[in-house]
Amino acid sequence: MTARAKRVEREMSDRLVKADPDEPAFIVAGPRSIAIRASTGVPGQWFKTNCEVRFPKGHELKVGADYGIVIHNGFPTALRACGSKIPAGEGCIGGFHFAPGGNALANEGGDEFAAINPNSVWDLTFRPACPDPRGMALVGRDGLKFWADIYLLGVNHLTEGTSRFGVTIADGRDLPLDPRGQLFHKLDYATAKAIMAHHGKGLMSEAEFRAFAVGVKERSACGSDPASTGLDARRTSQVGGMQATGNMWVWGHDGSLQPRASIFGGSWLDDGDAGSRYAVVDFWPATSDGLLGARGRSDHLQPV
Repeated sequence: MTARAKRVEREMSDRLVKADPDEPAFIVAGPRSIAIRASTGVPGQWFKTNCEVRFPKGHELKVGADYGIVIHNGFPTALRACGSKIPAGEGCIGGFHFAPGGNALANEGGDEFAAINPNSVWDLTFRPACPDPRGMALVGRDGLKFWADIYLLGVNHLTEGTSRFGVTIADGRDLPLDPRGQLFHKLDYATAKAIMAHHGKGLMSEAEFRAFAVGVKERSACGSDPASTGLDARRTSQVGGMQATGNMWVWGHDGSLQPRASIFGGSWLDDGDAGSRYAVVDFWPATSDGLLGARGRSDHLQPV
């Protein structure tokens, strides 16, 4: 065995090894297909060529679900995440989100064909810095690199996480749970910050929101209270952000050294006041109403 092979074997014994640390260990090969990349090592095994991720018999992809990837009988295998954790605990080496529609390709929104979101793919050394990587998409644009929640904050974020498909959207009327399992009295700026901090996340700056929301149909709104998280194809962004604009205003900040509360994206009420660059960057932080929700963000964790 060569010296290099011995070194690789030692590295494989305790962590994921990749040919390119700047890319996730998995590559999306189609709407329902994902593979582990060639020249990827896991403890006790080396993949010389791309190897398609398998799904257990009878376990087809479920729209809006998150999946963790484990090595089972020598093959990468996807298991659906349930409850508040990704599957298989420490045995999980990565994961992805199966979205209800495709990402925007330009600036007209996405489509209505369910697909693996390529921006949601993560692994042990390429992932959000927050503890729970479910339901997040990588944003890399305008010199920024961070992860954003695919979905708006839901009421029951304590067990579902802050980004979950098909749940009641938290706002000033449908109030979110506090850490004790009781309801907050309002969803103002401080409450939104506290909720995200509880999950190891934060709120987006104005520049981050613009980068996240690029690709939506600008100056368009969905026309009625969305009520729950899900697909609104015309207002899906290029990274796969669902209901990114024209559904709910979301709390954020202006990005200054002493951040001022801000709101982004516009609500369902008015086409003219909705879009990726629509923002009020000096908003009264105690406001709480049925038009105003939240969306989380996390730094990108990529060990050197």
